[in-house]
Amino acid sequence: METEGGGKMWKLRSCPKCHGDVFLEKDISGWYQRCLQCGYNRDMIPLVEVKKPVNSRKKEPVLQR
Repeated sequence: METEGGGKMWKLRSCPKCHGDVFLEKDISGWYQRCLQCGYNRDMIPLVEVKKPVNSRKKEPVLQR
């Protein structure tokens, strides 16, 4: 969902309040979605975080609790 430059991902007409356009973004608190038209805001809970080992190129999934 996030590009290397810290970009945003858009979900068109998916706001539960007004059916407006929602964008997904990440800040220091984590991922959230916000409606461009009405300002609806919702924090998103990460389900799986990918952990990169220090000396390897493989990525291992790590479940968060």
